[in-house]
Amino acid sequence: MALDNSENRYGGRHSNNRYDSNRSHNRGERSDRDDNFRNRRNNRGYNNRFGERRHEEHFESPQLDTPTCPHCKQPIHDLPSALADKATGEPMHFDCVLEVLNKQEKLETNEKITYIGQGRFAVAYFENPHDLRHFTIRRIIEWEERDKQFEWRTNIAGLYSQVK
Repeated sequence: MALDNSENRYGGRHSNNRYDSNRSHNRGERSDRDDNFRNRRNNRGYNNRFGERRHEEHFESPQLDTPTCPHCKQPIHDLPSALADKATGEPMHFDCVLEVLNKQEKLETNEKITYIGQGRFAVAYFENPHDLRHFTIRRIIEWEERDKQFEWRTNIAGLYSQVK
């Protein structure tokens, strides 16, 4: 005996529930649901259904000085990533510091100089040079003195950390 599915709960001929087969998206017509989706997608700058704008404040990046690197004699455009020169304490490109360290340090096979933070570098040994997750620190190189405050860095910190 065959089942008659004409009046099942999924939308037969006489069904008036939400599974109704006469929904407009099945016929290629637009529905209110489609319009709501388009409105949400097109109004991403709004945060509620009443069309009120989000309160977004746009802050301009502070203008920093562009000092000259004592190593390469080029201007330092990215001052927050600079390190202090060991001799003078003036800002120096991060890449220039790395270049100086690579010239000073004798590296064995599978060793690499990496920055570990707070003005320190490490000579790291990688058992597998293709797997940079597993390494052993062979020695630590103190580039900047830990307790020394540099005036140029204090100025940067003051510009970026002010709470308004």
